[in-house]
Order: sequence, then C-alpha cells, then structure tokens
Amino acid sequence: MAYVFLAGGVASANERTPYLILPDAFDRPMVGTVVNGVGPLPFIIDTGASKSIIYRGLTAMIGLQALPNQSKRILTATGYKRVLVYPVTDFFVLGRTLEVSETVALPDIIGSDAKGLIGVDMLAGLTLYIDMEAGEADLSAVPPSGEEWITVQGRPVAYGSLALEVNIGGLDIPVIVDTGASDTVINTAGSEAIGRSATGVSRETITASISRGKEMVFTALRVPSFKIGDFGRTNMRLVVSDLPVFAMLGARDVPAIILGMDLLGQQPFAIDFKNWRLNIKPNAKAD
Repeated sequence: MAYVFLAGGVASANERTPYLILPDAFDRPMVGTVVNGVGPLPFIIDTGASKSIIYRGLTAMIGLQALPNQSKRILTATGYKRVLVYPVTDFFVLGRTLEVSETVALPDIIGSDAKGLIGVDMLAGLTLYIDMEAGEADLSAVPPSGEEWITVQGRPVAYGSLALEVNIGGLDIPVIVDTGASDTVINTAGSEAIGRSATGVSRETITASISRGKEMVFTALRVPSFKIGDFGRTNMRLVVSDLPVFAMLGARDVPAIILGMDLLGQQPFAIDFKNWRLNIKPNAKAD
C-alpha cells in the first residue's frame, strides 16, 4: 500500500502547519514519519505511550541491526516484554525532529500498516491537533481558541500522558487520553462501580481488537451518559478489560478508563501538553 503525506515544511513553534493523517485498520491516526532519514513511513500517534518506537517489520525494511548484547524490559498493552534495542538517531514528524540515541522494536500490530508509533516524548510542551474527518494533524505551541471549543482541565500522569475525569451516572472516574487506543476501555473495578451507582446501563458481548490487533471476545457496557467537563456523548460503549497499563498506573483495583479514538475521532480535538488540557470541538453529527 502506498502512502502520500504532506511535506508541510518545518514549522516554527508558534505556527500551525497541517499534515495529512490516515486512519490505520483500527481508526488510530497515522502520520508520515522519517526515521534515520528514511521515509515518510506511517506511524501511529500514541498519546498513551511514553516513548517513540519502531515495529520489527521496519528494521528489515530500512536495514537496521540490533545493538549487540542490548535489550530492555518494557511495559506494553499486553504486559512486560523484553525487546531488542536499535540504533535509531532521530524521528522527523509533524515538522519537528526528536533526536534519540536508540529505540526498541516491538512486534508488528496484526492488521495494521503502521511501522512504529510516536509517543509523548515527541509531543512534550506542545499542542497536538487532530481532525480525523479532515485528515489533518499538526503540532504547535498554540492551543486552539474560540467559543466553539470546549476546554477540559486535566493533569499529567505516568511519563507525560494527559489524565482527566469523566462522569458516568454521577460517578467520577479518571481517564487517560490515548490516541493509540482504538476503543475506550474500562477496568473491572470501574465496571463494577458503574453497575452499583448508575442506572440505564446495559451489557453486551462483543469482538474487538484492543491489543496488538488480535481479535478477542469482551464484555462491553453501554452507558446512557458519558461526560467530560461540558462535553458529553450518549449511548457510549466501554470495553471491559484489565489491561496491564491499569496496574502500571496504580489502578489495578480502583476505577479507571482509557479514552480511545472511538470517541476522540468523532470530532476535532487538541491535547495541550503544556497546560494539560483537552480541547474538543463538538460535532453534532457524532452524537
């Protein structure tokens, strides 16, 4: 499959320069990325990931050899893995360069064309803007403004991801804003808490790919109201799964949610990694 991305030029910190984004097979945003001068190649923008990494298929494509006698133990969506280290010197994406000395390679995602992912190490201190319908993204120091935007104050968690609070049936639950997640996922503790406190909640069995592209059977909740500040959705689906990331965030036994692209991708949004805010431009057609 061929990919065509806007060249876009090199943007200054205060400019908005749109770059073309494409959805992968699971509707996560992919953007053209140059690795060690090779590209552009499709990388997932993943605001739930601490580091930018590559997938193993890319190592053969660009002729990368693993560093001898070096490996790292890292936490992935499916748990801890020991992975090889590669001599990647830089990522160029969204008009900016992230200089690194090395990175790790994870297994390719089944069904996705992505060759790696861009984490919050590239996004720190800036505002990431994504509009999936228009197929545009940019990275600048300028948060969006105007009456059409809803702003929700959050806080930093883990290695620089954005956390907020959502309200479901009067119950406030912390969420992480994760553009690398196709579905919004709630842990078992959260599912049980909603079952005790909220009304109008139903359960269903679904097949979904929430981890590494592998389809599995899950229980899902349908909640009549899902509110983030002044922004809300009705009849919201939450996939129930105790992903290892919940334990890493200290939420093994307390309610927690990963907010995915099934909600985020329905309207333009911007994540401000300096002031720790989520900006949403509601799309009436999405509700």
